[in-house]
Amino acid sequence: MRKNPFDVLVRLRKIDEKIARSELANKRRAHELARRKLEELKAKHREEIDVGELLGPVNLRSLQLRGMGSYEMLSEAAEVYQHSERAMHAKAEQWRRAAADVDAAERLDERRKQEMARDAAKAAEKSLDDLMSMLHSRPKDGLI
Repeated sequence: MRKNPFDVLVRLRKIDEKIARSELANKRRAHELARRKLEELKAKHREEIDVGELLGPVNLRSLQLRGMGSYEMLSEAAEVYQHSERAMHAKAEQWRRAAADVDAAERLDERRKQEMARDAAKAAEKSLDDLMSMLHSRPKDGLI
């Protein structure tokens, strides 16, 4: 028996959708990790630094360098977070398209099955009509 191409299409689309859903889950985890890292760095950046009453030139320069380093780490983390957010949204869109493709393939397959059932019913009805015609047209004297 030949494989139904619609069954194959539905199976392939379901595989694509499952892969897209898995990739979306991975991107969500990466996005959550990036968000936590950014929040952690923001909290660290906000920590109060004990400055004391007077800052000498060395202490002031040290404070300035720590602030710049903290800012650079925050900027990098924010960039990673934004990138992960864009990637997550792209994967979400890819998953939505894959899910819509599965739905469309299933609807097409269902229509095809309904059409085949209608054709089969018509063929059976025609065969029954032909059989009845043959029975009514045969001679009544008992000879076939």
